[in-house]
Amino acid sequence: MSRLDYKHTAFHILIAIYFIWFAVTGTLIGMALINLYDTGNTDLNPAFTAMLLLNLVMGTVLFAVIRLFRNRTLLGKVVKYSYIFMAGTCLTTMLMIR
Repeated sequence: MSRLDYKHTAFHILIAIYFIWFAVTGTLIGMALINLYDTGNTDLNPAFTAMLLLNLVMGTVLFAVIRLFRNRTLLGKVVKYSYIFMAGTCLTTMLMIR
């Protein structure tokens, strides 16, 4: 039986958590935009802003930890560009709902 590589396992767990974060943040952005354009309930805007800011901070921390592995493969590029896209979308949404 081969030995378990803990660094490799931790990397894959972090990547899985990152893509879960990506899906949750995308859903939250969608909910905020639907609230902005469809229902127009302005009472929810501070809650959406706080949740988006918290998700952006958590995603930034997760991205920074993943970057510590110095992965130069296609997966590293996918993570980098998807984070830049999601961070930009998140900031734009927060500015729109304010």
